[in-house]
Amino acid sequence: MGLVNNNLLIVDRETDSVWSQLDNKAISGPMEGTPMSIIPTLQTTWKFWREKHPDTKVMIPEDGKGRPYLYRNRKIGGPRPTSRPSSHDLSAIGLGININGEAMYYPFRELDKQSMPLEQVIGGKTITIHYVKDALTAWAEDASGNLLTGVLAYETGWKDFNPETEVFEVPSPEE
Repeated sequence: MGLVNNNLLIVDRETDSVWSQLDNKAISGPMEGTPMSIIPTLQTTWKFWREKHPDTKVMIPEDGKGRPYLYRNRKIGGPRPTSRPSSHDLSAIGLGININGEAMYYPFRELDKQSMPLEQVIGGKTITIHYVKDALTAWAEDASGNLLTGVLAYETGWKDFNPETEVFEVPSPEE
């Protein structure tokens, strides 16, 4: 994985293609121009996921190829750091949603000021936004509680790919 123009790029080891999460297609390699199949997912910390889904198993191929992505460079089996200062700049990260051509960006810095959950209407659909600061995550659900397709992204990257986006701001308290 890599980051180019504030956009996460994913390298497909099987086809040697590079995929853009915000452009939703392969941008180089044999699959260039092929659209991505979008599946609603939740990007979060392992701790948060494990608390919500304690029976989760992590698959590691026997040949060692394709091991899980690690945020920190450390030797496997080596000592774990006793404290982990966050290297994530929450002022620049948020949740991007696009429903029926209407794009909305929810910066973590604004969600941090808002009580949760937050109900919104986007693209004519009522959705619920959830945010958990300690888990470095936000997600959207439809009226039935189904996870919607969204992406955690840098605000500048989201805006580059969704120039008509609205950016959520917590209303100022009226005096």
